[in-house]
Amino acid sequence: MRWQLGRGGWPVGARLIPEATIISAGEAPSRQAIPLAELPQPLPLNAEALDEDAALQMLYWYEPALWHHINFVPTVDRGAVIARRRGRK
Repeated sequence: MRWQLGRGGWPVGARLIPEATIISAGEAPSRQAIPLAELPQPLPLNAEALDEDAALQMLYWYEPALWHHINFVPTVDRGAVIARRRGRK
């Protein structure tokens, strides 16, 4: 799973994680990405899901009333991910 922080970054405690930072989980560590396990969860709504699993995780973190604020990259089929979250195929 991978996300990219959007505009404004993300203030976490005394530090600001800058916009465009990649956050990853479930894959080999990368020097360019911050591991999800090192950050508070849920990720902020300005974190763009870069793959279907990341998009699905965002839907689990947030209630349906907020789903319209969640951003997916164009290659992720928003309708299919929402259907998966709701238990439909």
